[in-house]
Amino acid sequence: MDTTERALPPIGTSSRGFGLARRVYLPRFVGLGIGALCAGAGLYQADAPPWVWVVMIAYCCAWPHIAYQISIRSVSPFAAEGRNLLVDSFAGGFWAVAMAFNVLPSVLLLGALAMNNIASGGARFLGKGAVAHVAGAGVALLTVGLKFRPETSFLTVLLCVPFLLSYPLVLGVVMYRLSIELSRRKDALVLEKRRADEANLANTRALAELASRDELTGLFNRRHMNELLAQQRMACQRAGDSFAVALVDLDHFKRINDTHGHAVGDSVLRAFAKQAGAAMRSTDTVGRWGGEEFLVIYPRSTAHEAAQGAARLHECVAAAVVTTPGGQALTFTVSIGLTDYLPPESVDALIDRADRAMYEAKSQGRNRVVTLPEATATA
Repeated sequence: MDTTERALPPIGTSSRGFGLARRVYLPRFVGLGIGALCAGAGLYQADAPPWVWVVMIAYCCAWPHIAYQISIRSVSPFAAEGRNLLVDSFAGGFWAVAMAFNVLPSVLLLGALAMNNIASGGARFLGKGAVAHVAGAGVALLTVGLKFRPETSFLTVLLCVPFLLSYPLVLGVVMYRLSIELSRRKDALVLEKRRADEANLANTRALAELASRDELTGLFNRRHMNELLAQQRMACQRAGDSFAVALVDLDHFKRINDTHGHAVGDSVLRAFAKQAGAAMRSTDTVGRWGGEEFLVIYPRSTAHEAAQGAARLHECVAAAVVTTPGGQALTFTVSIGLTDYLPPESVDALIDRADRAMYEAKSQGRNRVVTLPEATATA
């Protein structure tokens, strides 16, 4: 890449205008250079006066650079380039009259300009270009005069051949670059949308996770545990399996709060959550049921099979130590009530039975696991 392409646009110019002007500059420069052969052949056949030749040569040499500067320095480069195309159309109408309406070069120039206009702004801009053609033709009629020599000589045909061959190639290159750019922009938009969707999904999941968690302990909250219980109940009714639940209550928690303060009580709740996470299997779920009560779900397990996990939880909690602000090492225990799910009972009936098992553990002196036998369970 040369230094011209790497150069920054002048101060006060639009970077988008710089890119647009740079893309249009080469096709306009090449088009005017090759178009000058067609126009020159037509002017030669029409015996155009010398000043018309001077204007044509000056226009073809200077206009691409002038149009480039107009575009890059414009506040609205797209509007500026539209005006530049109308100047091209004006010149096309002028050359058609100056060439005495020589058929082949006139049709080639006006046809190429019409294609540029309709590609740039559709039918509406094509109409504006036609008005510019007429204006340019009017100026030529006033300055050059009316001549009508539509015959095209063999020499003019030969000089028009480069335009016939090159213009479709240049147009094809421009359209190819445009299609590549559009494809890249489309891919970028698709990628941006995909990233936005993924970010939205991640945010939604994060919000759902926050909404399902207890703020103090980080465990699942009661609402989410109720949802899990309903899912387990439906799964067991379909597959015929069972599951077990345990209600866990921190022993003498009110005394801890009253003696050491609520900050220590919060530390005890967090310590329980940590020990529960260490004691659980990957398939088990523990959540805060309310206050100092917690609920554990043991999927695909009977109460007898889940008793080992409940005992492990009981032991882990008994080993936990919380340090009070005064430096005292505080331990605590739990009472656990364990029971099975008995289809087709409701979740409320299941929780009620686990609650009775937990209070049985408390009535027996706390700090223990009690399993409510199926024989005493009520549906």
